[in-house]
Amino acid sequence: MTSQKPLNIRQKIIVWTGVLFALGLACIGGLGLITDGLGGRRALSDGTVGTFTPIHRECEDSCTWVGTFTSTDGSVTAEDVKLNDAVTVRRGDPMPISIDDVRLEEEATRPAAYTADYNWHVPVIKGVVLGLVLPLLAVFCFMLVKRQRSRAVSKSR
Repeated sequence: MTSQKPLNIRQKIIVWTGVLFALGLACIGGLGLITDGLGGRRALSDGTVGTFTPIHRECEDSCTWVGTFTSTDGSVTAEDVKLNDAVTVRRGDPMPISIDDVRLEEEATRPAAYTADYNWHVPVIKGVVLGLVLPLLAVFCFMLVKRQRSRAVSKSR
């Protein structure tokens, strides 16, 4: 029966870097998604109602409208507001004139507006899954390194 060689220093550094990356991504990414979802929930239940007027779109993996929010009574106006809704925005889509019945969430670092069809459950579930799966992956990598080390120690005896 042939056994695997113990990990060298370079391989251990790669594994530990992966462990730390997975834990960091789980914390930052998972909490970010959960915070975004709960912000949408808060806005849909208690946010100021108004109209969103898009000015331009921001595109990374997907696109989103950015514009100005004006409350129904005109007392609240916010600029550089990101719109979150269930509609997928593509690079070539025509810009709507305005979107009514939008709710503003002001507590975020960047104001965000949410349409009634926004499903806040999806980012919360993604954040929880990310927060659980990546630490399990990190533990698996840690156990792999530990198992390799115990094999190397037992062979040297």
